[in-house]
Amino acid sequence: MKLEAVVRSLPAQVVHPGARLDAEIQTAYAGDKMSDLLEHATSNTLIVTNLINTQLLRVGELMDLPGICLVDGAEPGTEILEAAAGTETALIVSPFGLFETCGRLYALMNRKQSRSGEA
Repeated sequence: MKLEAVVRSLPAQVVHPGARLDAEIQTAYAGDKMSDLLEHATSNTLIVTNLINTQLLRVGELMDLPGICLVDGAEPGTEILEAAAGTETALIVSPFGLFETCGRLYALMNRKQSRSGEA
């Protein structure tokens, strides 16, 4: 599923488009520990988290993430937005909490897999 389809379907706000809105998302990982995010991140993973710090964007860059989804309608500060401007990782914000955002992503991705499995 393309990241831009995830953005439309959640719906999420794009606070930094990066260069990756057309990237394919194969999995999502939710967490609030940097070590866990590093362990599970790949170039096809959408990270979902309530962490809001510049290290998160460094993880995105290091792991070549297509996107990071903040939850609960988070409003990233100037420091985060400035750090994001130097990356290709998209930064999006879900209006929902972590649990609901993950549930919606699960439903979206399963629906997409079901359709591709039928073809």
